[in-house]
Amino acid sequence: MRRYLPWLLKLLGPLLLIIFLANANLGALIETLRNAALWPIILSLLLMPPFVIIKSWRWVRLLREMDLHLDMPTAIALYTVGLFYGATTPGQAGDLLKAVYLRERGQPMAPAMLSVVLDRLFDLIIMAVLGTLGIFALGQLLPSRELQTLLVVLMGVGLVVLTVVLTARGPREWVLTGLLPRVAPRLKERLDTWNAQLSSLTLRPALIGVISGATLISASFTFGRLWLLFLALGLTAVPLYVVVGAAALTSVLQVLPISIAGVGVRDAVLIAIVMPYGYSADQALILSALFLLINLEHILVGFIVSFWYPLGKEG
Repeated sequence: MRRYLPWLLKLLGPLLLIIFLANANLGALIETLRNAALWPIILSLLLMPPFVIIKSWRWVRLLREMDLHLDMPTAIALYTVGLFYGATTPGQAGDLLKAVYLRERGQPMAPAMLSVVLDRLFDLIIMAVLGTLGIFALGQLLPSRELQTLLVVLMGVGLVVLTVVLTARGPREWVLTGLLPRVAPRLKERLDTWNAQLSSLTLRPALIGVISGATLISASFTFGRLWLLFLALGLTAVPLYVVVGAAALTSVLQVLPISIAGVGVRDAVLIAIVMPYGYSADQALILSALFLLINLEHILVGFIVSFWYPLGKEG
């Protein structure tokens, strides 16, 4: 049973979506989609390039801190391919394949993997912080407001602690050379190697400021693209801060291995958001489908780029 449990968990999201669709009004779904404004949807899709460029620049900046070098065109291509792998795997685990691409280009695996993990963590920290805004709209999902707040706070604190352990030299060296060798003594030699490879990275105010700034800019593009989809369906009564908070919480929840590409999880959050403002669950389902359209764009573009950057062959 334990062997099948991870796969069963991944089906929770799709199962939720099936339940929502079983209770949906097909005619209302079609009517909502037919009345959607086209230009905000197109504009949302056209904003993918600057979104990817900013994230790629942040990744290159992290790599540079670890004495790894990657030119921007290659970084943009690999980041786009990472979006494809991330969007098609539970918990976005496929995004870690960017580290494999770096290793194939002669970079050591430990700092390459750390760069991808840190890149993801900075996104999650910002989303966890902004996700506190969404607790005001999610009363239908959790039994109490206090529990919602506690979960968000614990998640944010956990992400911050993990980031400090990975980036600050002192805590990282203690974990790699002190704590983990006691837990797994057979890995001591490998842990010492990893510690040496990561020695150039340390937590500095300048680095935090630059990376945080880039993260906020990329997050702004994300929220802008999603807000355009609200406009496309005429869901203008939903306040912007609720949209930002709910989108942030959805981004964090999508990392959990309980769905694929956020299917079901995203629908549940959006239904909880729009209904208090007089909109229907059917409108929320169409909105979720438009959110999925952005993911499909990332998948399609990343899949096409992957032909020029196949795994197992240096690009």
